[in-house]
Amino acid sequence: MKARIFIGSSTEGLNIAQKVKNFFSPDFECSLWTDDIFKYNENYLETLLKEANLFDYGILVFTKDDFTKSREKQFDSPRDNVVFEFGLFLGRLGRDNAFILQEGNVKLPSDLFGITHATFNYKKPKKWCFKKESSLDENSLNCSLSKLKKQIEEKVHLGVLGMLPSTVLAIGYFDNFVKPICESLSANSEILNKNNCSSYTFKIVLPKDLDSDIKKKANVFYKEKKFNPIAIESTSRSYPLYVAIDTVYNQAILSDMPTTLNGLDKAIEMYLRKGHIGKSNEQKLLEDRELRNFEKVLRSLIDEDADCRQHVDVETER
Repeated sequence: MKARIFIGSSTEGLNIAQKVKNFFSPDFECSLWTDDIFKYNENYLETLLKEANLFDYGILVFTKDDFTKSREKQFDSPRDNVVFEFGLFLGRLGRDNAFILQEGNVKLPSDLFGITHATFNYKKPKKWCFKKESSLDENSLNCSLSKLKKQIEEKVHLGVLGMLPSTVLAIGYFDNFVKPICESLSANSEILNKNNCSSYTFKIVLPKDLDSDIKKKANVFYKEKKFNPIAIESTSRSYPLYVAIDTVYNQAILSDMPTTLNGLDKAIEMYLRKGHIGKSNEQKLLEDRELRNFEKVLRSLIDEDADCRQHVDVETER
């Protein structure tokens, strides 16, 4: 599941936006504003507000499309709708996930002064050249895009938390289920000794989609993999899990598929005010984003806990 990037520009800057898409596409799922984003019978603002929720990052290309007169001085400026779209993505995704790629010294809104942005330039034609049009400085563009890609990849790797329903679900699942199980097994190895096991691995299996009831999907998974139900006891409660014994390595393989993810499907349907049977592409994209974020947050929490980091693996259903 790749992170999704929206790339916006003016019509005049579309050639630069296409180069941005080509640069990021091998590692990210990229969409230009011309890629069937706007639907019939929907206004632009309504569409943009919905689409902004479907992406992880936004890159807006500011090219020298207009002239702006400010305080008796004239400046090259970007198209006003592109500036507006940047503000929209900035509000929806946060300042760490919305980026400007600006042409040279194009005029920016004063609120953006002092912030370093990715830039590119055009080469001025030489005096002896018959073709008087400026040509794109490919080196400046590729250099900026490389830095921007590195920054985005770092954010993906670090698992920057978003204020999404899946963030809350992942924290609750870890604090109230995963961590107590690991603590209980570390404090009391009776269940391991009972099965002649010297160690354990806790495998968390995430569903590849939300197309069916996760509890039923989990039961099918456990049956196919020949896992048996088990209860891990603690001082406060018991935790239902499934287990298989690896007799070769004398290891208990514990497994769980988080049924709490069923809540995501309901939340998305409520957000979209769904009034139809089946799933729209928008709904599938939202589900994909929430599943990716749930995994990202869960992995981050596991890595921060020494006990869990040693015993817990997260994988996606095959």
